[in-house]
Amino acid sequence: MFGEFGYTGKILRVNLSSLSIANIPTADYADRFLGGRGIAAKIFWDEVPPHVSAFDPENRLIFITGPLAGLPGLSGSRWQICGKSPAIEPQHFFYCNLGGSWGAHLKFAGYDGIIIQGKSERPAYLLIKDEASELRDASALWGRSSVETRRLLKDELGSLVRVAAIGPAGENEVIMANVLADEDSSGFGFGAVMGSKRLKAIVVARGGVRPKVANPERLHELTKYIHELKPDGTRSFSKWLGRSRPAENMKDQLCYGCISGCDRGTYRAADGETGKFFCQAANFYKRPALSYYGEANEVPFQATRLCDKYGIDTKVITSITEWLSRCYHAGILTDDNTGIPISKVGSLEFIETLVKKTSLRDGFGDTLAQGIHRAADSAGSQAREMLPTTIDNTGQIGAYDGRIYITNALFFATELKRPIAQLHLINRTVIRWMNWMNGLPGSYMSSEVIRAIAKRFWGSEMAADFSTYDGKAQAAKMIQDRGYEIECLILCDRPSWPIIESEHSRDHVGDPTLESRVYSAVTGNEIDEDGLCRIGERVFNLQRAILIREGHRGREDDQLAEFHYTVPVEADYFNPQCLVPGKDGKPISRKGAVVDRQKFEKMLKEYYQLRGWDVPSGLQTRAKLKELDLDDIGRDLEQMGRIV
Repeated sequence: MFGEFGYTGKILRVNLSSLSIANIPTADYADRFLGGRGIAAKIFWDEVPPHVSAFDPENRLIFITGPLAGLPGLSGSRWQICGKSPAIEPQHFFYCNLGGSWGAHLKFAGYDGIIIQGKSERPAYLLIKDEASELRDASALWGRSSVETRRLLKDELGSLVRVAAIGPAGENEVIMANVLADEDSSGFGFGAVMGSKRLKAIVVARGGVRPKVANPERLHELTKYIHELKPDGTRSFSKWLGRSRPAENMKDQLCYGCISGCDRGTYRAADGETGKFFCQAANFYKRPALSYYGEANEVPFQATRLCDKYGIDTKVITSITEWLSRCYHAGILTDDNTGIPISKVGSLEFIETLVKKTSLRDGFGDTLAQGIHRAADSAGSQAREMLPTTIDNTGQIGAYDGRIYITNALFFATELKRPIAQLHLINRTVIRWMNWMNGLPGSYMSSEVIRAIAKRFWGSEMAADFSTYDGKAQAAKMIQDRGYEIECLILCDRPSWPIIESEHSRDHVGDPTLESRVYSAVTGNEIDEDGLCRIGERVFNLQRAILIREGHRGREDDQLAEFHYTVPVEADYFNPQCLVPGKDGKPISRKGAVVDRQKFEKMLKEYYQLRGWDVPSGLQTRAKLKELDLDDIGRDLEQMGRIV
């Protein structure tokens, strides 16, 4: 029977309105969509009509794992939350991807996923224990921080339970509210949806279920091989950046089943408080605090901790901080007319006031809680002009610029939000090439290697030449299809999957067959590289169909923000000189470049052709969806007149 190995075989359905709890079989979805984003997208397609809003009780919150969750040595225990989100304008299907251990423990409790629907009359939390579930009163937890909620539930239910919770921002339906889980894993876009459903937390008690593997010996050999290909030890993310992280006050923290670690760590402050402190969350307030105080201190950590506790996204807070500062210096917004000490940006007082007022919808914080775009509109046309140039439709400031990395421009145009894993794939490969160009000891990403990687994983050597638009449409399609298979399995992209390069292989080129071989060994469902990528293509097309059904206009909406065409790029966070490989791998700088509108349109046309979509409209074709075993989806779109 399909799903005997790798899966628990059950998805939990919880209706908060009727207080009913039931199980549905994972096998209804897993044969076509594997897990993760694939299963979540199909559930969403089946159950959430286009007219349903993010805060409608009939919206679904889908917590989902993949068939590799709970297995050691694969970096396959990430999990996703999917549904319609208020964090993006216009509202549509959305997802977030979280690490830590919560996903693995959901599997151990006997479930591949959870579907939440309806709305509770009073604050509640869901307890999943020993393959049984119950809704409990969370009135005493309402108003508590995400971190305190987790502590209180662990005190009551035992330290081994895993908790995913919202803070005051989610309770008050602040659109950029987060869900925070163990190891401070955070998911953007769904805290407010949990709040609208009056669901404070989901608690998973570690049960006795362990994923069964169809071919343990084969998986063991593959795991050994994977470890041979991957970097040694932790902090491999820092390694490809060409730097080491200071060890003082930091403790490495690995997600469940990690292969080699990244920069993820826990910081211990002088007062003894500990918490997540890595990547963007560790850096978003560092520069303002250094400018304000004139020296390094713990304010950046305190800022991150505030966002975690209130349950609010640090990337959007970054955008809001920059926008408020610009408006202040332009004389549009002041300390007095906002009640926020904008004159003290960088101080602990500023960030405390901003986060608290926004999370509690207090005063001007109520305006900010609706999102930076609506806040700017309400503050007037001059304030709208102060928005950061690279801000996107979620209110986050962009990185991995398509003006530098041409392939990324297609991702920005065709994805439902900034697809960080796909952007990482291009960016981090180029950064490693830069390390080699700069003679960094141990660097191996030569121009020859990056061209070989491009040929094997991106379709042609031309894909590694960023002086031309040629080869980029093929690269974008291949990266997306492989990326979506990974989002179904669900494998971690940093620093692990796909393994496109290796310090330890003979030619430093990775192995594109690994995902299919691991999946086959775990589940017993034999599939090759092309077959698994085909499933990725199927899921990408299903997600595209959801967007089309919800109002996406195809080619008319597959466009870049205007700044890509008109504002010359100055720098990228990881690449200040905008250096990329050009023809024959020779270094060029794209500093001062813009996206050529005519060449982009030609590239987009080629992309549609490769996708098998209608070129003039950018809509999918009935024939392509049938080819991808999505004939049922095609019939629905045909009835709506949204397919060619």
